[in-house]
Amino acid sequence: MMFDPASFLERLDRCAVMGIVNITGDSFSEGPASAPESAERRAFALFEAGADILDLGAESTRPGSREVLPDEECARLLPVLDRLRAALPETVISIDTRHGETARRALESGADIINDVSMGADPALLEAVGRKGASLVLCHARGTPDTMQNPQYTSYSAGVRLTVTAELEAAREKAVSAGVAPEKIIFDPGIGFAKTAEQCRTLIAEAALFDPRYIWLWGISRKSFIGGDVSARGPETLRLECQLAAAGAAVIRTHDVRALRTALQNRER
Repeated sequence: MMFDPASFLERLDRCAVMGIVNITGDSFSEGPASAPESAERRAFALFEAGADILDLGAESTRPGSREVLPDEECARLLPVLDRLRAALPETVISIDTRHGETARRALESGADIINDVSMGADPALLEAVGRKGASLVLCHARGTPDTMQNPQYTSYSAGVRLTVTAELEAAREKAVSAGVAPEKIIFDPGIGFAKTAEQCRTLIAEAALFDPRYIWLWGISRKSFIGGDVSARGPETLRLECQLAAAGAAVIRTHDVRALRTALQNRER
């Protein structure tokens, strides 16, 4: 049975925790520790720590990063996906990619979700998701990783929250036209993508005002708007993640799965 986000979240009856599995070798947060050789071990550790979803990504999309073409991306990604799918057949697996060819091959290998950080820029990605009946995360973005922090992309004259929502809704219509089931689309406001640090903080502060008709996923973990050295961003990441959960976030994408699960469990008591 194909993954259905609404049913999955209803069964959980809480905010879902998505664990980040970088397979890039140059992750902004983990550096060389994100090498493909250790990805399977790290994924199992996140699963044991309580991740509800594993999000595998083989291309860094931090500001200024270079594009990784599908052949290289798949060479890093697919062996890890195949081993995880065989070992954890019931676990929900998401693939963080902006390439249609990578999405197609990952879905054929058993991925449940495509997490598209380009907001549907590649029509082939949307078509692949639609054909497979899979779920789709549309992450708000403008430009590409090497241009997205340019001033023309960080201007939101109508207000950042309203503009982000409107642009995600337009991307949703495009995805539905390509065959993606509307009930399987998840929105990510795109913290750190074509946004200043102030705009990121505004979006988080207004999280409870986002349209409740949609499923909202938030990925803020260790991002630069938090400030300071990346190795010291854990405590503030966790505080903001708990704030987002209290504001109604459906899914939170994080590096520190155990800390977030523990905090959410303590909050429920």
